[in-house]
Amino acid sequence: MKDCPLDRSVEATLGELAERGIAAPHALFLLGTGAGLLPQKLRQGGALPLRELESAPRAWRELELFHGELAGVPVWILEDAPGAPELGNTLPADEPAWVAGWPCWLAASAGASVCVHTSAGPALPLAEVGAAEPGMIAIVRDHLNLSGRTPLVGLSESRLGPLFPDQSRLHHEELRKLALARARKLGLPCCEAVVACVGGPALETPAERRYWARAGADVAVQELVHTLHACAHAGLSVLELVAVTDRGESVQDMAGLVAQSLAIAPGLEDLLFELAPAIGAAAAALGIEERA
Repeated sequence: MKDCPLDRSVEATLGELAERGIAAPHALFLLGTGAGLLPQKLRQGGALPLRELESAPRAWRELELFHGELAGVPVWILEDAPGAPELGNTLPADEPAWVAGWPCWLAASAGASVCVHTSAGPALPLAEVGAAEPGMIAIVRDHLNLSGRTPLVGLSESRLGPLFPDQSRLHHEELRKLALARARKLGLPCCEAVVACVGGPALETPAERRYWARAGADVAVQELVHTLHACAHAGLSVLELVAVTDRGESVQDMAGLVAQSLAIAPGLEDLLFELAPAIGAAAAALGIEERA
């Protein structure tokens, strides 16, 4: 069997992390929205600049890997922002597709069973009453890949997962229901949603938003498919939380969308901390199932 570049990168990085004494995680928090002060709540850990790891893909080397215990649960926390900030965190053109989902494979290979991912995007028109609205946290029950992309291209030789992974149970049902209950307890507006995984970086047209809504989506998030497909391939169960930035029906101002996501972020951070013990329990249960 041919050697797979993804497998080589993950194996080498795991070796470098072991040399530095980085503890294995039960869960990966890969955060596009709501990272904030969450790393400061870690105990018995620290921060590792990824530029110190020779085997880490260059797109991730400007970020820090936070590691430690969150409410007693061993976790890794990483901002989901690969690539140069001045280029909108897009990957270099010569990077293979799997690079965008690299942390998912790394965490799974280190021992994680759950990926908590946060993102931001608009609510879509035609949604039912009581569905996603601006300012809400949408807790994802399923997704549609409408981007035409996947990080699984070229991974036929990988030993880290099946080329055609099952996605029927990718989104963790119990964690989703618990997240809804805890969000309401905290007074955070929330809802369940189907998310459309779409391409970027251009903002959507009104026709695209209507089309995605008719396809069955409640919210849309750019480039999300890289994380979800990587998790499915790696065997990670997912809790996906989307900060709903706008109604998606009028002219969109990027500065306004960013401001809205930042306004939602503190509540999202509180929710993640509140959920940490349950996430740890879910990860432990999944680990037992894998070993059985």
